Amino acid sequence: MPLVKNVLSLAANTTSSAVLTGTTYEYLSNSVGIRVAAACNATTAAGGPVVMNFTMNNTELSKDAAVSKLQDEPFGVSGNYVMNDTRTAPDSVRNRPIITFTNNSSGTVLVEYAIFIS
Repeated sequence: MPLVKNVLSLAANTTSSAVLTGTTYEYLSNSVGIRVAAACNATTAAGGPVVMNFTMNNTELSKDAAVSKLQDEPFGVSGNYVMNDTRTAPDSVRNRPIITFTNNSSGTVLVEYAIFIS
């Protein structure tokens, strides 16, 4: 069961590239589970939220979903940081999950993400 985990530093008003691009998991098989968790160090006082967009096979699974601030709870792919939990299509030719994060705040933020593929 692969886990892709990283921390992004996003400058003000920027969007990350698709986080799975260039990895072994850029394309997934049919009927594969994919769970996405994310958190950031931004506060609403910093100027605005960090959001996640997640599309797969021309379907929007999350659009401008607000990323929670990292709390006292440990970060991982279970619990309150999970933003999306889905499966790839059972009959599609190719499944390409495209996940990006956008920093809408006025300062640089750190975004921690974890993608569990099962």
